Amino acid sequence: MKNNDTHLILRTLDGDDNAFTELVDKYQKQVHALVWRKIGDFHIAEEITQDTFLIAYQKLATLKKSQSFSSWLYVIATSLCRAWFRKKYRREQLKQGTDTTHPENATYSEYVLQEKERITAETQRDVVKKLLAKLGESERTVMTLHYFGEMSCSEIGAFLYHFQLIFSLLIFFLFCYILLQIYSW
Repeated sequence: MKNNDTHLILRTLDGDDNAFTELVDKYQKQVHALVWRKIGDFHIAEEITQDTFLIAYQKLATLKKSQSFSSWLYVIATSLCRAWFRKKYRREQLKQGTDTTHPENATYSEYVLQEKERITAETQRDVVKKLLAKLGESERTVMTLHYFGEMSCSEIGAFLYHFQLIFSLLIFFLFCYILLQIYSW
């Protein structure tokens, strides 16, 4: 995995843009999941993810250890999230909310069904956010990468530069904790 990254980085530095495309394809989902969890907005997370890879491409020659490419992406993405929070207030994002326009051709029963589905989805998102908020920053990051980024424990370990066993145990215990919180309501 790391040797493949090193090979792709060297090819990119030699002018092969397809090699960088392979790196983007390999890490885009994980970076987006991380940013989405930090920002809370799917579409803004997409923009920040794109910016992360743009900066990585522009500064690839400055990367000291090509084996730590994924960790470097994590640092870039986290820095961009911090910059986004400095520019925007979270209250402005919450006030804007979701689009409330509905197609004119929709029947009332379709509208009611869509509203119920929207409210259910919002409620579920709120419950998950509240449960994740009870966890520490590093635990939230691990849970997000595992469940939303669909990363394995070894991939999370490589991405965050830690040991696989620790993440396996952490994910197991956090999952149990969340289940206990859900069933105690």
